Amino acid sequence: MKIKKIKKIRKIRKIRKNTFKTVSFSILFLLIFSAFNFAGQMPDKYKRKRIGEGVTLLIPNNFVEMSDEEIATKYFTPKRPLAIFRSPDRKAELGINSSIFEWGEVGLESEINMELLKGFYKGAIANSFYEKIKFLNDGEIINIGDREAVLFEFIGAIPEDPNAIINQGGKSRYHQVLYSVYNGKVLIVNFSVTGTDYTYWQEHATKMVTSVKI
Repeated sequence: MKIKKIKKIRKIRKIRKNTFKTVSFSILFLLIFSAFNFAGQMPDKYKRKRIGEGVTLLIPNNFVEMSDEEIATKYFTPKRPLAIFRSPDRKAELGINSSIFEWGEVGLESEINMELLKGFYKGAIANSFYEKIKFLNDGEIINIGDREAVLFEFIGAIPEDPNAIINQGGKSRYHQVLYSVYNGKVLIVNFSVTGTDYTYWQEHATKMVTSVKI
């Protein structure tokens, strides 16, 4: 009886050991697959692309320009952006737009009060649809070529949908946004990605957003 009990215990231990090996291998395979899949989304090479009249910036080779239909479906806005590019997995986006209102006079961009521009857009960001804003950079004035720009970096918490069947709380979006004055209007370059992935994209985002030439 005692021998049978020992054999039974050994058999259970063997099953547990094999199960552990199988689960461990599955997890390892999933991690490796995820790593390769994620690596495929990250920019490898860039190309300089012209956006509208007189504006160029670096775009990752693997980014795809969104069609009018895609933009209209995702963004309900009366004014179409100049362009929006997205990563293959659709998690990261780079958008270029201009304000509908005028800011300063054409040809007098060098006389623009950038502190005023910074304060205006910091307030706009703080009062956006995000439930909570965490600034990583609350408005650095930088030079892009022969003019100044304001660069913001922040993470916005997305509010929960009270009508959602499944609660997907805890979502967030990371942004790097650059504002500069161009032809009497504000040029806006906005990179964004899901908040959980932002540390992988931070350096690439800065490279894209600050590459703008006017």
